[in-house]
Amino acid sequence: MLTKEMHKPDVEKELEGKGDFVKIDYLNRYLKLMPPMEMRKFAHLKLVEIYEKKKMFSELASAYRNAANNSTIFREKVEFYGEEAKAHVKKLDFIEADKAIKRAAAEGTKAQVMEMIEGVRNFYKEYAIELEKQLKRNQASKIYEKLLKMNIPLEEKEEIKAKLKNLYEKLGKTNEIKWLEGI
Repeated sequence: MLTKEMHKPDVEKELEGKGDFVKIDYLNRYLKLMPPMEMRKFAHLKLVEIYEKKKMFSELASAYRNAANNSTIFREKVEFYGEEAKAHVKKLDFIEADKAIKRAAAEGTKAQVMEMIEGVRNFYKEYAIELEKQLKRNQASKIYEKLLKMNIPLEEKEEIKAKLKNLYEKLGKTNEIKWLEGI
């Protein structure tokens, strides 16, 4: 069992050979002991690894937010909030993704935040393409709709409109095609 006084190698040794859900339980119990800040960040990042592997996106987003809250380096905070936003995108929760971006904007320099926003925007595009390949057209269309509302260059908007129109045709969404043509 994990104790408050343990360091990173001790925690890793204790978790070694355990199943993912046992690791989650151990780490959550460890966090309730309120270890030092650096160890809390470490525990949350261990949870991130597990949640990513298990595709537990709500928990993943929460773990990234907690890692950011337990980080003392502003660059890391921006990075973790960006990863939180990406986790929210994976569960199609765009409102929470926007909130994570705003949290990052409050913590970093303008250059760091702009870089993170560009990374999240690119992730939207990549994830939509991935969903299309998996034939998850409705989910992909929601991401493309969100991209249209973002501040992106006109040429990219036209490209997204074309992809979205194609998806709407495959999904049989005639009203949405008419709406798209009106934009």
